[in-house]
Amino acid sequence: MRIGSSLTISLAILGLITSINPLLPTATFAQGTEQLQVKNKKRVAVLDFEFASTGLTGGGFSLFGAGGPAKGISDLITNALVKNGTYIVIERSRIQEILKEQNLGASGRIEATTAAQIGRALGADILIIGTVNRFNLESNTSGGSFFGFGSATTKNVAEVKLAARMVGTTTGEIIIAADGAGTEEQSDTATVIGGLGSAGSTTNNTDKLLSSASEKAVEQIVTQLAAASTTVAALPSVLPNISAVVADVSGNSLTLNKGGKDGFKPGMIISVERVIKEIKDPATKKVIRRQTSRIGRLQLTEVDSGSSVGKVLNGKGFKVGDIAKPVED
Repeated sequence: MRIGSSLTISLAILGLITSINPLLPTATFAQGTEQLQVKNKKRVAVLDFEFASTGLTGGGFSLFGAGGPAKGISDLITNALVKNGTYIVIERSRIQEILKEQNLGASGRIEATTAAQIGRALGADILIIGTVNRFNLESNTSGGSFFGFGSATTKNVAEVKLAARMVGTTTGEIIIAADGAGTEEQSDTATVIGGLGSAGSTTNNTDKLLSSASEKAVEQIVTQLAAASTTVAALPSVLPNISAVVADVSGNSLTLNKGGKDGFKPGMIISVERVIKEIKDPATKKVIRRQTSRIGRLQLTEVDSGSSVGKVLNGKGFKVGDIAKPVED
């Protein structure tokens, strides 16, 4: 076969493969023509864990600063989930904003139903709540001095036990429960010589030991949460039974007057429709039904508690006042 013919056939095959494989960067799309819709990962938010430990020594409080062990454990889980990459993790500062804004979780135990409410306000699919059941450091000393000579060994053992739950924000049901436990220990020996002092290791590593034990427990929790991704992904999508109104149109971006507290989430597909006819009750003159005509679709990219922003997938001529309804993909 001649080289020219081989080259022609190869180019033809390459063109066929390219047309079949949408991942190859050969085609460009017009603006607003069904482009986004990448929603493989679920969005999760980690609330501050509750502290229910029966064995916390005084030194342990310094481990995570003013927030204490419960907040510190939540930070560790958040960071570990981000590194794991199985889920999209909502920023912790955003969670605090929602809690303050809606006065939720300020005091008392956060139940699954309350957690679901917080999760919807965050635009999260899953909320992770839990407790620190044990956060303990025990020290035992053996040996001692005899007539001013001798040695003593101090053994420090840190133990952390955690319990976590994944709560679906659409139903408030607990999807899975996960447990984690971690221990870390260290022995220090001090030698007394003729009453003149001591030689050897006497370092107090309380924070270091508790931190290491916490990381081990958190690793177990995150492994279980990540392993549940298939179950989480298979959960049915429950669409909000409420419509929004287009509040602003800026090029290819539309702002709606509904947000997380109404069940709207990033990635959600929205049908934008225009009212073409209103039917009124003859007696009361109140509108009892509106007939609409679809003019396009958009996908939400940003959601806060009371509003959301979406990018146009298709359609044109959008106006303030158009109706926006969540729909199946």
